[in-house]
Amino acid sequence: MDLLEEVADDGNAEAEPQRVYNTFGGTHLINGESIETIDKKVWSFIISHRFGRLNGGWRELFGIDQASIRFAMEYGVMDNLTLGAGRSTFEKTFDFYAKYRFLDQIENGFPLSMAYYGSLGINSQKFPDSGQENYFSSRLSFANQILIARKFNDWFSLQIAPTVVHQNLVETIADKNTLFILGMGAKVKATDRLSFVLEYYLRIKDNPDNPYKDAFAFGIDLVTGGHVFQFQFTNSNAMYLAGFTRKTTGDFFQGDIHFGFNISRTFGGNSKKKKREKPVESTKEEKS
Repeated sequence: MDLLEEVADDGNAEAEPQRVYNTFGGTHLINGESIETIDKKVWSFIISHRFGRLNGGWRELFGIDQASIRFAMEYGVMDNLTLGAGRSTFEKTFDFYAKYRFLDQIENGFPLSMAYYGSLGINSQKFPDSGQENYFSSRLSFANQILIARKFNDWFSLQIAPTVVHQNLVETIADKNTLFILGMGAKVKATDRLSFVLEYYLRIKDNPDNPYKDAFAFGIDLVTGGHVFQFQFTNSNAMYLAGFTRKTTGDFFQGDIHFGFNISRTFGGNSKKKKREKPVESTKEEKS
């Protein structure tokens, strides 16, 4: 009878709905976020780097003479809740953020994964001497985003990201404090560890007279155990959501292209895997 009960339990376990993993290689697609979160009690350290524009010419060594950088640290409060903080050289900005994955794609079941992402940015650079009185609130920007993704098969994943970004202080009266943006991204897997990624953020009804452009990027992801290496070409210099969605000035198709990379390293947590759990490439493969 005990043997029959064990067989019945195994049959019921196999019938349990299984979450779809590895929709994307890491918690970031390129500049923006992906649907992925990190495991509970796991830390992730991220270094993001963007060189200057390739069309700067040989005197600027095709952009290598200039660089922007961002450091960030993320922590998995729960398997589906990640908190993080970062610091960018772009406008000397500190950003604090949270990502909560509230729906999972299920094999032969629910077709989508969904997450909420929210961030607060604080511009810490000096205000210009214009005679205008400024407040701490003038430094603040806010971003809210719903990430909706689907892994169609082993080699193709797609994500859309309706986004609202609010800037307390804008440059002109014609500029909007609150801007609606539609983010889109895709991953095409070439090998077990190599993928091609694409990302585009469309600004909706922005002031046509300002110098800002839609953010566009493409690149490759290379996953090696606890590390994720991402190499990309993008027209964005900023590397946090409110920055690259609102303040990208380069025209990608006119040669205003920044080469850059993201490197993330996960560590900590419990090395024991949950029963039948499939690892996410960037955060659930190997922890030290």
